[in-house]
Amino acid sequence: MPRRALLPACLIALVAVSVQAQESLPKLKTEVAFPNVQFKRPLVLAAPKDGRNLLFVVEQHTAEIHSFTNTATSGDKQLFLKLPDKINTDNEEGLLGLAFHPKYKENREFFVYYSAKDEGQKRRSVVSRFRASKDDPRKADESTEERVWISADDPFANHNGGCIEFGPDGMLYISLGDSGAADDPLTTGQNPKDWFGSILRIDVNTTENRLTYGIPKDNPAKRDPIKFKDWAPEVYCIGLRNVWRFSFDRQTGDLWAGDVGQNKWEIVHLIKNGGNYGWSVNEGFHPFRKQKIDPASPISKPIAEYPHDAKLDPKRTDLGKSITGGYVYRGKALPELVGVYVYADFESGRIWGLREKAGEATISGELIDITKGKPLQVASFGEDADGELYILAFDSKIHRLVPR
Repeated sequence: MPRRALLPACLIALVAVSVQAQESLPKLKTEVAFPNVQFKRPLVLAAPKDGRNLLFVVEQHTAEIHSFTNTATSGDKQLFLKLPDKINTDNEEGLLGLAFHPKYKENREFFVYYSAKDEGQKRRSVVSRFRASKDDPRKADESTEERVWISADDPFANHNGGCIEFGPDGMLYISLGDSGAADDPLTTGQNPKDWFGSILRIDVNTTENRLTYGIPKDNPAKRDPIKFKDWAPEVYCIGLRNVWRFSFDRQTGDLWAGDVGQNKWEIVHLIKNGGNYGWSVNEGFHPFRKQKIDPASPISKPIAEYPHDAKLDPKRTDLGKSITGGYVYRGKALPELVGVYVYADFESGRIWGLREKAGEATISGELIDITKGKPLQVASFGEDADGELYILAFDSKIHRLVPR
């Protein structure tokens, strides 16, 4: 009978600590990351891959993007872009998204998502391409704007989605809410023919037919036109109420989304190509109303949810009313947080961490103690070039997580 090799006691202890770290969540707190810079309703923090160590922040209602050097003492905030056209500025409208092209260093291209206020037009959302100045990398050239994607007319001011991100495949992903109001009044959630209630996926490097962009060959309607015959070509997945923020795990490429619920539950999804995430048949894990489900894609369950009211789940005390999707942490400053999906609630200020395996949460819980100090109104999260995580709050400051 073969004998097993014996590990030294120090290695056994090291393995035990490693396993425990993977099955637990750290206790953290927040602190201001850049005390010398402030922003008005900051919604996006992004870092292009150009080696300049700059961070860019979107201000929702000023229609401005500012840059500053990514150092703790930085105070060199500088205007990068002021949108040349007027925008709508209702509570959920404005300048909502920013994404730098994967080849930004070479082509200087970046993309923004905003609520257009075009004269004589109804309410619409727009994704535009701009280019940074050849002479000054901290200045965008306003004259280079090209509208790449324009939504259908939207009768309501809320549920605009507004997140845009380039995936590891180089395609641009766009979140669009269910058109707004409440209870999915246009029944867009389970309608794959329209863009509402979906995440879209387009190729901004090509054009196709009369479009100003290309359709990726493995989008559902293109890769299987019989099965997905009712899906719009741009649609990547359906059944989402209002994905305010989504992100890609920079290590695995997984697509995570925080979906704002109706009156009872806030939801975390792990998004797949051709997926259906249930709205408005379900709200999270729970039935919402009976309606037809597209046969091409059965409903996938969420990864996690949390309630608005303790009566919905007496075991839960971590309540909230408006989810802010975040990121899977891949930085170096908090090794115990690596691999954890971090998300928050705008209303309560709670911040959670979640570990996932095979499509299910293996551990989930609060990372900070909101009874210590005033909770933040977490509007968004952002990553720098090294994968360090930042929190954008409506106290005008940018925060980060640190050990408690």
